[in-house]
Order: sequence, then structure tokens, then C-alpha cells
Amino acid sequence: ELRLVDGGSRCEGRVEVNHEDQWGSVCSYDYQWGVPAASVVCRQLGCGTAARASPYTPFGAGAGQIWLQPYFCRGTETALYNCQHLGWGEHFCDHDTDVGVTCSGAVELRLVNGAGPCEGRLEVKLRGQWGTVADPIWDMEDAEVVCQQLGCGSAISAHMSTRFGDGSGPINLIRIDCHGNESALWECTILGWGPYKGPHNWDVGVICQGFVRLVGGDGTCSGRVEVRQGQEWATLCEAHMDLNAANVICKELGCGAALAVTSAAHFGSGAGPIWNGGFECAGNESLLSACTRRLPHGQGCTHANDTGIMCSPYTDFRLVNGSMTCAGQVEMEVRGTWRSLCDTGWDEHDAQVLCHQLGCGFVTSVPRGGYFGSGSGPLWRDTFHCSGNEAHLGACPATALGISACPPDSIAAVNCSGGCRIDSINHKVLFLGGKLAAKLVVGLPSPLTARTSYSRRVRLVSGPGRCAGRVEVYVQGAWSCVCEDNWDLWDAAVVCRQLGCGRALAVPRSAHYGQGSGPVWLGAGGCMGTEATLWLCPAPAPAGDSCRQGSGAAVICSELTDLRLVGDSSCAGRLEVFYNGTWGSVCANGTSADTAAVVCRQLGCGSGGWLVPAAENAQGSGPAWLSWVNCAPGTDSLWHCPSAPW
Repeated sequence: ELRLVDGGSRCEGRVEVNHEDQWGSVCSYDYQWGVPAASVVCRQLGCGTAARASPYTPFGAGAGQIWLQPYFCRGTETALYNCQHLGWGEHFCDHDTDVGVTCSGAVELRLVNGAGPCEGRLEVKLRGQWGTVADPIWDMEDAEVVCQQLGCGSAISAHMSTRFGDGSGPINLIRIDCHGNESALWECTILGWGPYKGPHNWDVGVICQGFVRLVGGDGTCSGRVEVRQGQEWATLCEAHMDLNAANVICKELGCGAALAVTSAAHFGSGAGPIWNGGFECAGNESLLSACTRRLPHGQGCTHANDTGIMCSPYTDFRLVNGSMTCAGQVEMEVRGTWRSLCDTGWDEHDAQVLCHQLGCGFVTSVPRGGYFGSGSGPLWRDTFHCSGNEAHLGACPATALGISACPPDSIAAVNCSGGCRIDSINHKVLFLGGKLAAKLVVGLPSPLTARTSYSRRVRLVSGPGRCAGRVEVYVQGAWSCVCEDNWDLWDAAVVCRQLGCGRALAVPRSAHYGQGSGPVWLGAGGCMGTEATLWLCPAPAPAGDSCRQGSGAAVICSELTDLRLVGDSSCAGRLEVFYNGTWGSVCANGTSADTAAVVCRQLGCGSGGWLVPAAENAQGSGPAWLSWVNCAPGTDSLWHCPSAPW
């Protein structure tokens, strides 16, 4: 028998062996005891590989019998006593040279105080206690090993001192020198294994690229799935993506629940390598790289089979201060912070989605004016633009940018009909364009009169954003394109208002956003421009059962937003946003430093960036649309950052 003692875990400590029903220590000299002998111990205990082999009582001296003095191990032996030794109980060394082993199963790494699991101050767990790593010459090669070991891709930057704050407690490792290609940190040269006591002036940290990313979406919480493969990004096949893996990806990226798994048609096809296989996740892992790798099945994938996912940018929702669980003020959690939601823009369609999401039936009323009491502290300013049929509020388009500050008593609220509360994180999932059928878990069925207002819907597709595109209407259980024959600016004005997209700026012709496919709706063209919905417009005069000018009726609304960098590179320059039909600049006044990182991620320009004042000759000529843009670390999109009004 073999054991490790006084190390804080079964995989770390002083080596002891049992012979003739008596435990005794193992002593040796530094030229005899090394990684090969320690590897035999770790393998025999099922503790992984040897992280450190040390003579001279690193875990304290034993007492009593010394059983073994090994003097040569190849490292391939199945047990320590198979190494060459002087015989049981025969030794020239004493307890001053009792040997110890630290196996990889006892050493853990983590990054803390960062925006996610792949950035922060480096901490190492030794002897059962977390401690920092101190290194005055910490460099990118060292950081690369840490990122790869954690399954976080390649290193972006290596940091020393207070970038992620000073640690507390012990310093567990001192002075590390890596080449950058080691598979684990303990394969590098480590000058000092702790724990040590001392100041934390040289605590180190890293920022990693991450193992997974979502590209082609409107922010970091939706897009085509790509994982790090060497120095390239590889796409994943739709057949290899399931709900558990999608939820792990959303969690790793700091997003909420997985709302949808999509086909390549939704976020476009990728280029470059395709990941060979998939991931077997339980759903509770914090990183996709921690999931078991799954071998490919079926025929080989092409980029036509690339998969994407849509995550909620909001972690969770709840109703508070009501007399029942299905009534109260709306609160939502974003990146670990709960706040009440401002009622600016909150309407029956948004409330309907939340009632269904929480398993609370259908909306019965949307109270105003602090009906459930006044709140305290700041409110989330996010304005949702739901159609009423979405499975989750996170699936609705939402904006916070340019929304005015909210008075403390203007808190969104709702009364729902009631129902059984269900898990809004794991059970509200919609599969788009894939092989799985759409599923929606709802509460008690609502009466027919409550459903009819949501049985007809309108959307804009194939455009640059939610407020521009080809018009499609949902009637009689199917999406239909709209005939252009009688379509004009007054009809477009109603659609823009109905979608919460401001006023109509233009009605592009000649199927500007494509003809679309499927049935054609001939019922548009009779609006006065003041109606609340398209369904309240008078039907146009009959003109036969054909569509002469095509089925590509389209609109551009004033709330269409976009962003760009104007300069010598697509990833550096003056920040401009498109609003109300015009490109305009963003003032530096009060704009947070984290805004740069949010913009860079949204434009596909990496995970970090810096704000710099625009040179006088580089200032824009259009309007200054925004100021005091206050993006928080980890925000998925510029549109979800609060700011001064437009």
C-alpha cells in the first residue's frame, strides 16, 4: 500500500508505504529522487502525473520506521517498490530527507476578478488552499501555458501587479519560466513552491482569447459557434450541437439561457477548418473545454451545416412585491446584478412574453405608477420590443442605448393569469432551422380572446437590423411576404410604429431586401399612417389575385441602428453610429473605458480596445448622436449600454 500524508489531499504529501502492516516513510537524496520516481507514485495512486518531486521533508518529517530508500526509477514501474532500492527497512538516509510528491490531481488553477472564467488574477491551489502566483518577469509564454491548460484558447495579454487587484492569503508559486508549449504550468521551471507569506506586489494575471466565440450576430451572445483549434477558429456542425452544450457556451460567454440553436442560414456559413466531432456536456460545466469530446457520427460536415446559437443577454427574470408569484414588479439579473426594470417602453406584448416565460399563463394587466411600490437604487433602462410570441424576454430585440434615465417609481410591472412556475432557464428553448421541432413550455392555456391579438404578427427580415428589411406578416399559421403593388410610406409608418422602430424613413423598391419565398399577402396598401397595427388598416381595393410588382415590400425605420469605425482600418478609427437615417459620432464625454472592448467584440475586432480622443482633423461632420455611453465589463452589445438620450 501507498499513501501521501500531511499535504491537504490524497494526491499531495509525504510518501509513506505499508509493509508488514506498519506504515513508514520513504527517504532519498535529491540526485536519487526525481520526476520518474514521483510519476510512479502518482500513477499508483490514480492522481495523474507528477507536478513536483521533492526530497528534504517538503511536507514535514515522518516518525518511526523508514521502509524504503529508492535509488533508481525508470518511471514506468507499476509500484514504487518495483524501483531499485536497498531493501525493506534498509537505508542510509534519515527522516531529514523524507520525500514528498505533488501530483497533478492535487493542483488546480483558476482566474479570479476578471470579466469571465478566462481572464483574471492567477491563483493556484496547493495543500488544499488557494494562493496567488508572484513573478516580477511574468511574460506571454507563461500566460500561454495557463490559458491552454484552462481550456481558454491562446493568451491575449500577461499582467502583473494590480491589473486584477492584489490577492490575499498565501503565495503558492514564485518565479515561473515557460517556453509556451508546455501542457501544464508545473512542466515549466518553477523557482519556488509555497505556500509563502509576503506582500502581493507581484501577483500575476492573464487575459485569454477564450475557447469558444459566437460570430455574425448582433453581439457576443448570439452568432455562429466557433471554437479554437490551434491558431485558427473552427466551426461546429449542427448535428453535433445539443441543448446542454449550448447552455454551457452561453454561460461561458457571460450570457443567460440558450434560447435557440440555429442552422447556417441564420448567421451564415463560416470559412476555414471544421471541428471534428462535438462535445458531451452535462450542462453544469463552466467551460465548453471541460466537456467530454465526442467523436463525429454520420457523414462528414460542410460549412452548409455550421451551427449557431442565440443566448439571452439577461441571466434571469422574476416578479417581486406582489401578493402572488405571478404578479409584481419586474426584476432582471444581468452579469450577477439584480435590478428592477424601468417601465419606459414596457407594454402588453413584453408582459405577455414574461408571463409565458415564468409559467404564469397570460397577461391580465400592465399596472403603472409604482403599483407594487417604489424601488430603490438604479433601474435597468433596457426597452424590449417583443411581438408577444417569443419564448423568452431575452429573445426579444432590446435597447438601452439612448434611453433616458428612469424615475425611481417608474418600475415595470405585470399581473399574469397564474400557472405553475417552471424552470425558465432550462426549459425555454426554441430550435430554429434545425432538425428538432420548435418547443415552447407555457403555463395555463389562455382563453381564445387573449391569444388572438398575438395570432397575427409582423417582422422585418434580410435587413441590416431589426428596424429595416423585407416585410413579412404571420397570418393563418404561416409567414407571408407582402405585395409591393399598393405598399407606400403610410403602410410603412404603421409597421415601424408597431415594431417600436420609430417613424418610416423610406420604402425601398424593386425587392431591395429580396423577393422572399412562400405565400404572398395582398391585404396591405390601405393604411392612413395613424393606425396602431397593420391589421387595423382598411383593406385596399381588390386588384385581382396576383401581385404585379413583386412580393418584396420593404421599409427602413428611423430606429435602424448600426455602428462602424471610420479610419485607416476597419478595427481602428472614429466611432460612428447610424440612427434616424444618418451616421453620427459619439462624444468622449463620460464614455466608459469598457465601451471600447464592447465595440471591438461587436465588430469582430478582438476582445479588447482603447478609447483615444479623435484628432481635430479626424472629427466627423455629421451629428453627435451620443455621449456618456456607460458600457459595463462583459456587456454583449453596444445597444445594451446605457447612455445620455439621443
